[in-house]
Amino acid sequence: MGLWVLVLSLGVSLAGALVGLACIRQSMLSVTAKFRLVWLTAAAVSIGAVGTWLAVYVNMLGIGVAQGDIRYDVWRVAVAAVLAVVSVLGGLLVAGRSPAPPRLAAGSAVMGLGLGLMHVLGMTAIHVQGAITLNPFAALGATVLAVAAAAVVLITMGRPRALLLLAGAALVFAILVCALHYLGLTGVRVRIDPAMRQPAGDDLFTLFVPVFVLGTLSLAVPITAVLVAPDRSRSNREPQQAARPRARRRPLVSRSS
Repeated sequence: MGLWVLVLSLGVSLAGALVGLACIRQSMLSVTAKFRLVWLTAAAVSIGAVGTWLAVYVNMLGIGVAQGDIRYDVWRVAVAAVLAVVSVLGGLLVAGRSPAPPRLAAGSAVMGLGLGLMHVLGMTAIHVQGAITLNPFAALGATVLAVAAAAVVLITMGRPRALLLLAGAALVFAILVCALHYLGLTGVRVRIDPAMRQPAGDDLFTLFVPVFVLGTLSLAVPITAVLVAPDRSRSNREPQQAARPRARRRPLVSRSS
């Protein structure tokens, strides 16, 4: 269908990742654990459901077979979307507010393995007039890229980052997501059998419009929340800056006897 599918997928992944990273930034500025969990959940939906799952979904629009149609198991596709959100949220919670290297590695593993499994589940949802097999080495390589994409997300949790840095991290994440999808797709082998009947399931184009609209609209809530949220990064720095002059005014203690 042309390169516009790839460009659209990159744009969807970039938008979801950027909104998710902005939500993570707000979570680090939250004053209560409850609001921090709300922000992290919004980040998981943005990064997992939109930045990863929907981006893969868009890329599949450009995939076809030589004979017959491709159908999809809707339930597996839906479970893959839920798994993407849960794995991202799990990785964020494991990493914590300021992840040390061990927690960063553990969080990246949880998130990356979940996203890799999500992609495999999405590939097994494909039905054709014949049989489909998956190459485990291609799936493993895609999972490694998913772990790398997860690490890009979690590295930003050390402290609040500037918007330009978040945009750069989101771009790297989007490239890795598209790369892992096409790497995993190279391991999909299709054997068409004209003697078999047409596959069961739904056509991807039938579901595309409602899924795409729902996915993009799901970003409206966190975007609005980020725009109206108070900027606590400045208020958190002011007490620290105010404490420094007071530290300099401490009287010197004489050592004379």
